[in-house]
Amino acid sequence: MEKENKSKKFWNYALLIVGGILILIPLLYTFLSSFKTTKQIMEHFFAWPNPWTTANFKRLFADGVMNYFGNSIIITVLSIVLVMIFVPMAAYAIARNMSKRTAFNWMYILLIIGIFVPFQVIMIPITVMMSKIGLANMWGLIILYLTYAVPQTLFLYVSYIKQSVPDSLDEAAEIDGANKITTYFKIIFPLLKPMHATTLIINAMWFWNDFMLPLLILNKDSKMWTLPLFQYNYTGQYFNDYGPSFASYVIGIITITIVYLIFQKNIIAGMSNGAVK
Repeated sequence: MEKENKSKKFWNYALLIVGGILILIPLLYTFLSSFKTTKQIMEHFFAWPNPWTTANFKRLFADGVMNYFGNSIIITVLSIVLVMIFVPMAAYAIARNMSKRTAFNWMYILLIIGIFVPFQVIMIPITVMMSKIGLANMWGLIILYLTYAVPQTLFLYVSYIKQSVPDSLDEAAEIDGANKITTYFKIIFPLLKPMHATTLIINAMWFWNDFMLPLLILNKDSKMWTLPLFQYNYTGQYFNDYGPSFASYVIGIITITIVYLIFQKNIIAGMSNGAVK
């Protein structure tokens, strides 16, 4: 048994080290390249900056990167707020009524079936529809993010509520005179903290890093570009100028990494309790 445990620990640590190297080395060289000139990157990609320069970041700021950074912040934050308001409510209603009313089962199935629909199948109809109804803008993109976040997020919340939030809490609240709204906001919603953190990180990383939907919905007007869309067009415009491109990648990575580090303590608990029934 001791030999088996030692062997498992060895392979766990070995895989952890290999995985860490595969992830951290590209990040390290992205960071280092953001402080090099394009000439240094082309001649000595794996060397440390010599000398270190902040010219790439200065150029990005001069080219208005903060405007696109702000667009990404607005779209991500508003999308997350809408998801966190509406999806847990729907999940609570469905989880508490699935065993009582068949309609809630069908509602649940219809809402999560979107998980199995490939985006490539609907991206052209969605683009045409949003253009025709005048929502080929930031507000339209926020609505789409809310819509596409519902299936997976609802599945996680419903499973978590059924697993970790007993019906007896509702009964106790009802005995004390609380109605459904009070019960949800005062008792149930705070108990969903691990799942809030999990869905926040999953969706925030998607909203922040997403490229395809902004390309389809926002690419016509450069004032509405998100940061990934700006990076795409910026790299295309200055294809042979790698320094500013690497600097823009660093700006995008740092922001979402900070959010992840803030909420990562609750992610494991939320995923382990909410991902299985």
